[in-house]
Amino acid sequence: MKTILLPTDFSSYANNALDFAYQIAKKVDAQIRLIHIIESLDSQMYNSMGMVDVDSQTNMFMGLMIKGVHKQMEKIVNDSKYEGVTIIPHVHQGKPYDNISREIANHEADLVVMGTLGSSGLDELFIGSNTEKVVRYAKCPVLSIPAGTHFSSIKNVVFATNLKEDDDVIAKKLAVALNFFDAHLHVLWVNTMHVLKNADEMKENLEQFAQRNGFKNYSTHVSKAIFPEAGIMNYADEIDADMIAMATGGKKGISYLFSGSLAEDVVNHSCRPVWTFNVGKA
Repeated sequence: MKTILLPTDFSSYANNALDFAYQIAKKVDAQIRLIHIIESLDSQMYNSMGMVDVDSQTNMFMGLMIKGVHKQMEKIVNDSKYEGVTIIPHVHQGKPYDNISREIANHEADLVVMGTLGSSGLDELFIGSNTEKVVRYAKCPVLSIPAGTHFSSIKNVVFATNLKEDDDVIAKKLAVALNFFDAHLHVLWVNTMHVLKNADEMKENLEQFAQRNGFKNYSTHVSKAIFPEAGIMNYADEIDADMIAMATGGKKGISYLFSGSLAEDVVNHSCRPVWTFNVGKA
């Protein structure tokens, strides 16, 4: 692992995620690309305030914002608590997801770390939307970090699998992430009303999956729930897990509207870190 990408809005949630990413970077000798995106200003806002010279006002305001952001970035880069890790700051203008996506591609990011509220309701509209897009489409693993999470606390990780062919690819990516932590892996299958399998048979399949992918410190589990999300969250609560790992299909268009994304739902509602990897072809 060489590059960790961390988008920041300088909130306490983003700062907590940066502290977490720093611990990973220090352990694997990676650099952190710290990015802040200034969204383009709407000229209608100035017109509504009675400002005639809209372009001039926009340029002046944007210049002040950029200057302020660079100062905040400089303060982080020079903070002694991040000593020993290279933090490369970048400021962009435009849509957050578009810029994050370009950063991932242009700099071949190995991991994206993002701060989250782990909330529901209106907070999702303002804070969750950009994280959802990154989780849904990013072509590298994404680690979503709720407020108050500490790197040293990750001791039990739940890996929810549906035992599809792509999960062998996910397992290899997850193995890299598990090297960050001294953690026990709980390999989980959730029986639901739509997909109900024999528990003993599934335990055997999970065991074969774990051995095939070289997992060491692990155990296998089968749980029941009406919906997969509930089964994953309930099991994580039951064992007091420190992190959840799972795939996201990166679904688009009408297929996404009908089936949704289980990973995004878990990210938005989990009070724990969630590691995801996109196995979608689209």
